[in-house]
Amino acid sequence: MTAAFGTHLKDWRGRRRLSQLDLALSANVSARHVAFLETGRSKPSREMVI
Repeated sequence: MTAAFGTHLKDWRGRRRLSQLDLALSANVSARHVAFLETGRSKPSREMVI
């Protein structure tokens, strides 16, 4: 599930032409956290998914 979420997140971000930093600033998280979510190193919280 985590890897699938990361793949979908990266695809979604790419279609919108957002950098990890842009997405992180919009979501009030660190760019490092976004990177960890995309690689599956970190699990998304319910709030992050929404």
